[in-house]
Amino acid sequence: MLNPRYATLFYLPRILAPSSSSTLLVFFPYTKFYARGHRKKVDKCLTFDDAVSSFNHMLYLLPPPPIEKMNKLLGAMVRLKRYNAVVSLCARLELKGTTKPSLVTMSILINCFSHLGQMGFGFSVVGKILKRGFELDRQTLTILIKGLCLKGRTGEALDLHDGSVSKGFRFDEVCYGTLINGLCKNGKTRAAIELFPKMERLGVAPNLIMYNTVIYGLCKDGLVTEACGLCAEMVAKGIGLDIYTYNSLIHGFCCAGQFQSAARLLNEMVHGNIQPDVYTFNILVDALCKLGMVTEAHNVFAVMIKRGQKPDVVSYNALMNGYCLCNSVNEAKEVFDKMVERGLSPNVISYSTLINGYCKIKMVDEAIMLLTEMHKKKLVPDTVTYNCILDGLSKSGRNLYELDLVEAMRASGQAPDLITYNILLDDYLKHEHLDKAVALFQHIIDIGISPNIRTYNILIDGLCKGGRLEAAQEIFQLLSAKGCHPTIRTYNIMINGLCKGGLLDEAEALLLKMVDNNCPPNVVTFDTIVRAVIEK
Repeated sequence: MLNPRYATLFYLPRILAPSSSSTLLVFFPYTKFYARGHRKKVDKCLTFDDAVSSFNHMLYLLPPPPIEKMNKLLGAMVRLKRYNAVVSLCARLELKGTTKPSLVTMSILINCFSHLGQMGFGFSVVGKILKRGFELDRQTLTILIKGLCLKGRTGEALDLHDGSVSKGFRFDEVCYGTLINGLCKNGKTRAAIELFPKMERLGVAPNLIMYNTVIYGLCKDGLVTEACGLCAEMVAKGIGLDIYTYNSLIHGFCCAGQFQSAARLLNEMVHGNIQPDVYTFNILVDALCKLGMVTEAHNVFAVMIKRGQKPDVVSYNALMNGYCLCNSVNEAKEVFDKMVERGLSPNVISYSTLINGYCKIKMVDEAIMLLTEMHKKKLVPDTVTYNCILDGLSKSGRNLYELDLVEAMRASGQAPDLITYNILLDDYLKHEHLDKAVALFQHIIDIGISPNIRTYNILIDGLCKGGRLEAAQEIFQLLSAKGCHPTIRTYNIMINGLCKGGLLDEAEALLLKMVDNNCPPNVVTFDTIVRAVIEK
């Protein structure tokens, strides 16, 4: 099988020969950013089983039907996203040998391999296309570019595009929309921006959807000022901002803590006769809640309803989270109940938010009641939900080793993460289960999870308090080698352990080392050493 990493280079000289006759690829699915053309009602009524049955029937007809009819059925199955089935049927068609696959057939097959993430097989079909004397067209090349983008191989997608252009191919909005979307999704927003002038030189003008994709990517990366600059460029080219543009910018400003700028944009869009939607209001409610401005968030919530927008589960979850952040869990529960009264079904995030709120104020029994309610409603708690419960139980003095909730997590299909293990490690050490804690730490490493500095702080602190100072020192010495740099808390834990162990000289040496490592001591550091000197 051809290695997909080298396939593009291997076939490039032959791929990049412009086709003398334009092949119309009826079945190429556009990305979600482009409208699909109208199809006949018969296509919409065709079920997957009908399509498979008809295809199998055609395979054994004599004389064999035209390949176009079989392509139509394959295309219908692609629209139903039954990619594996199409691959299997294409293999049967090839094996039967009575009807020869056309370029359209093979393009459909490449498209399926692209969606399945099997680009090696996709490029092997390219080899068959060339072997049978077909010439690749821009639609087939676009499918290959899309497949590479879906796999995150955007560099190779750009290389294929650039090589094709150098050989005379000209791509359309579909291809550039696919490339820009792929680049932004893979965190290469600047590369997407650099594509704009290239497109324009080739006669393809960036459209609103392309700009929105890049603006969303910039705002997600915290580059909201650059996003505003791109908006100015849009307006200068006669492309007006729409609801999606404004939502991206408002979200970007809110994430940057610039709420006034977000409010200014909201006023601008309303004056421009663009009405805020539920998503706009959700952004504002969430931002205000995270800033601790729950009263203002509640007011925005009321304005949303007054303007005829029906709050969704996300709206209620954001408001609940705001109240929980302020430890106003009773108010959060009222919001939860109101959501149910208005006919909305709380989701896992709704329950997790409220469970976390209860656990923070040590109302663990109420949290566990909610967990039981989730099971009754067939809602599967996720890792975050279990972590909230574990943390709440630990902080309320329960012994997690005896409860064995991790097994309950695994039984429900939720894998414990590092946060889970940090909670367990802290609990074991708090209850002086030192051997169990060390075994758990080793287990974390054995299953391939890399401990973070919080993990090491918990372990070093527990070992120091448990009288295993030498073991704590050994782990401390290994931190840099493990890629974890000690924080002020790490130094303070170790200095406190050394002082408690009567090793004042070592504690003072570590104090000097802190300064050398650009980690200035704080009040806790000096207080620990002063107390140790006085007691000595």
